[in-house]
Amino acid sequence: MGRVYLDERAVKFALKKAREKVRRCVRGLDRDSVCEVVNELTVSFAGRPQWVARGLARYMLQTVKPLNLRVKAWLVQGVPALGDRHASYLVWLDGDKYKCTCFTHAYGYVRQARICTHIAAVMFYRRQRRLGEEE
Repeated sequence: MGRVYLDERAVKFALKKAREKVRRCVRGLDRDSVCEVVNELTVSFAGRPQWVARGLARYMLQTVKPLNLRVKAWLVQGVPALGDRHASYLVWLDGDKYKCTCFTHAYGYVRQARICTHIAAVMFYRRQRRLGEEE
């Protein structure tokens, strides 16, 4: 995946829509498969609705591409407007834990401890694929 810059307006729009969706899901106003993931992540990562929204925005921007489903690995396109400094990030499952190459970059220990939004985007992607709702 080459370095593709997403239009900053598109990123801001996706973030706005993702925040609205998270609010609607948490309040029970929407009840769809995306809300199932939003609610699961909100419970698992209590107090981090912004993190859930950023992960959802990455998913909405279609930044996740399967790399190797046999070993469960995905490439997540970097989005400079979301603070990414690299063109892409590798996310993979190591046993039952997600890992991301951003853990090895600056402030990686913080991302690892709090789980990065690259991983959140993969969680949304995998769930929607499992439900057959992803093209």
